[in-house]
Amino acid sequence: MKRLVAYLILLACVACAQEGDLVIVRRKPSEMPKTATSAGGFVKVVAADVPGDPMGFRLPILQFVTRNLRDLEKAYKLEMPRRAESGIVIHALDGRTNDTRVIVRTMRRDDTLVTRVWLPSPGFSDLEQLRFEIARAYLRAWIDRAAPSGVTPGELPDWVVQGALRAADNEVAHDDIRFVLGLWSSARLPFFPALCSDLRVVKGPAAALPGYVVGYIREKHVLKKALEYLASGAAWNGAWLAEQLTGEQDPVEQDRVSDERLARLSRAVLSPGRASAWDIQTFASRLRLYPATFDRTLGTSAMSCSFAEAIELSATDGNVRVAAAQKAREMPMYVVGRGEELMAVGEAYRKFLLAVARGDPPAELRALLRAADALLAPLLSPAK
Repeated sequence: MKRLVAYLILLACVACAQEGDLVIVRRKPSEMPKTATSAGGFVKVVAADVPGDPMGFRLPILQFVTRNLRDLEKAYKLEMPRRAESGIVIHALDGRTNDTRVIVRTMRRDDTLVTRVWLPSPGFSDLEQLRFEIARAYLRAWIDRAAPSGVTPGELPDWVVQGALRAADNEVAHDDIRFVLGLWSSARLPFFPALCSDLRVVKGPAAALPGYVVGYIREKHVLKKALEYLASGAAWNGAWLAEQLTGEQDPVEQDRVSDERLARLSRAVLSPGRASAWDIQTFASRLRLYPATFDRTLGTSAMSCSFAEAIELSATDGNVRVAAAQKAREMPMYVVGRGEELMAVGEAYRKFLLAVARGDPPAELRALLRAADALLAPLLSPAK
């Protein structure tokens, strides 16, 4: 009887296929999905073979994922607990679509958190989104595996994932610092405890804010401690993070410590051998003279003066010449390590300041100042 039923079903399928209503496709063994697994077993990539390439999409995707996770672990000194258990499974489909999405679903298998990622068109997938998703999957898996039995861990904010990727790339991290320094120098940077609590995943220049905060986390080696904090069952707490980073409990003191750090960063050489727009703007902002001590003025009552004003004042005011000598000693610190062009500009202004300190004739001082300004002008144009 069973054979008869099977025979009738087969006849019906053949009839439908002849009418064009049904197409039966029998896959060749080479077209069936296969799995490539990372050395530790944490990452798996499932995909069918590509004609002429026995590894298909499996090997390049596996290399991309494992390289990014290795960089993340190295930057934050992390090691996945229970690495041999699969945590990320990526399904690369056949690419017969223009769907470039990175589709993500999480599930539990044998009481282990597993993130599954589908790439409908692997050759055209959004790689930045894929980097974000695998980093998020890794950090969430780390928290889940570090959690004691029976404990529901806290959830890691997505902005921390975005910031972790940015802060792990030194060039991006330096750009983020410069962006934040620009906000800070114009009094537009939010209160530091609020930065640790109220950020979101964003695109564009504002993505520097998550990058900056997690850069601070990387500097203080706090990310692993934050993951352990969430694994203990605690919810994300910006006040806790601000305290870990600054060593202070008072929010006002936390903001003060953050300001002191930013002041140090404003003097740091972030990209040796190259002057950024921030470096040039900062250098230009320092081209003024200030009294050597607080109880003195320049001229009759001024607390500062421009270099052009110093030419006239220096003829009769010794305080201006003293201030010029002090600024000449400071000038090399403003430009060292920031590229030959800016160093040449700094040397030109140093020569001018030394001439002011000596009391050289005004005509010679004006010529030296014009020469220094002429060297600075081309650097300021692209910085605007």
